[in-house]
This record gives sequence, structure tokens and C-alpha cells, in this order.
Amino acid sequence: MKEPWRPAVVDRRFSADAEAHRRDAPRFCPQCAAPMALASEFWEADDRRFYCACTGCGWSGEIIPTGAGVLGHEPEH
Repeated sequence: MKEPWRPAVVDRRFSADAEAHRRDAPRFCPQCAAPMALASEFWEADDRRFYCACTGCGWSGEIIPTGAGVLGHEPEH
């Protein structure tokens, strides 16, 4: 079965980038642990960043992958 997000024609120059995005994109909200509604990747210098939004609690912000861990904003207490 074909995944709805997979294009009909794949540009192989970007295959590794697309796979890295699917592997590294945040899946859960750091504030309420609901599934992430949006995880849009962008680059700032050498840093990969994900702008994320959660429809469960309304949280939005940037998450920066740092290898084994993740840097992000501390949720309000």
C-alpha cells in the first residue's frame, strides 16, 4: 500500500534528507505528550531545527536535535 505522503516521483538527491526528517522529527509534544500536529524542519547555520505545534495543549516552539538528546524550551509550571 502506498503511503499518502510519498510522492509519485522521488528525487533521489533528497532521499537521505527526507529519511532523516522522518527519523528525527519530534513526534510528541514536550508539554502534554500528545501527538505533534506540526513539525516543520529548517536550518539555521549548522543547526537543524524543528518548528513544532501541538493542537492538544496549544504549545508551539522550536526543538533542536542534539544527537542523543533534545534541547527545547522549558514548559511553564
